[in-house]
Amino acid sequence: MSQRRILVSVGAVVATILVLTTLRVSPLFTGPALPDGASRLRLATDSPNLSFGCAAAALTPVRIATSGDELVVVSTQSGDPVSVVWPSGFAAWRVDGRSVLSDPWGSIVGREGDVLDSLGGGSGADDAFHVCPFGIVTQG
Repeated sequence: MSQRRILVSVGAVVATILVLTTLRVSPLFTGPALPDGASRLRLATDSPNLSFGCAAAALTPVRIATSGDELVVVSTQSGDPVSVVWPSGFAAWRVDGRSVLSDPWGSIVGREGDVLDSLGGGSGADDAFHVCPFGIVTQG
C-alpha cells in the first residue's frame, strides 16, 4: 500500500470520527426536538459545558410539577418548590396536558407527578441545585 493511500485512509477515519462526535455532542447545545402537538415549557438549564466534573451531593427526592408555563420540582417531604438547574440540552414540554422532562437526546427523564430520587450534583453560587448530567436514569 502506498503512503498516500494510507494517509487518505487515516484522514477518512478521522473525518468520520469527527462527524460522529459532532452529531453525538450537538444535542448538548440544541436539546431535543419538540414532539408533535407539544408546547415548550420553561426550564432552568446550565450553559453548554464539556467538562466532566460534577459535585457529589445528592438531591432529596423531588416530584415533577408545573407552575404556569414552567417545569418545576417540589420536595416530596415538604411540597415546597426546589430550585434546580438542569444540565445543558435538557428540555421540558407539555403534551396531552402533562409535562415531560427530557434529556438532550430525547429520552424521557420523567413526567408530571413522577418522583426523581437519584439526582446528583451540588449547589451553585445561585443557591440552586445544579444537576450532574451523569447517571440520570431515563424512562426511554
